[in-house]
Amino acid sequence: MTYPQQSAPVWPRYPVAPPEKSPNAGLIVGLVAAALLAAGGVTAVTMAIVTSGGAPAVDPDPFSAQAGDCISADEDAGSNGEFSGGAVRVHCSDSAANYSVLAQLKSGTGADCASVPGYEYGNPVVYDFKSGQSRELCVMPKD
Repeated sequence: MTYPQQSAPVWPRYPVAPPEKSPNAGLIVGLVAAALLAAGGVTAVTMAIVTSGGAPAVDPDPFSAQAGDCISADEDAGSNGEFSGGAVRVHCSDSAANYSVLAQLKSGTGADCASVPGYEYGNPVVYDFKSGQSRELCVMPKD
């Protein structure tokens, strides 16, 4: 209420509605920055793979190979021990990859490479002479 000698109040009688909130600019900037960092990380990983020769390194132990993996072994080795001892797991895209692994078997279980589909009798077998475990890899020459 105002008296005749008083002026009207400076503020309105009813409060003005607060302005609508705009989106949180800090949150938006943070999300954009996170997206850019993630994209940069993917780019960095991609660049690392491309500059390192195209593929990450593999464990050279031939018994780390599974069906479908490739190994490199000396085709002209004089004995099976030399052939098995010189076998190394490599990428299938490697020019040294000359055998494809069909299966890894545990020796002494009654299973042998002759029972593996796709294995042809007379092809080499990689035996594990180093670790003392009874394992063998059934391999076929890679085309």
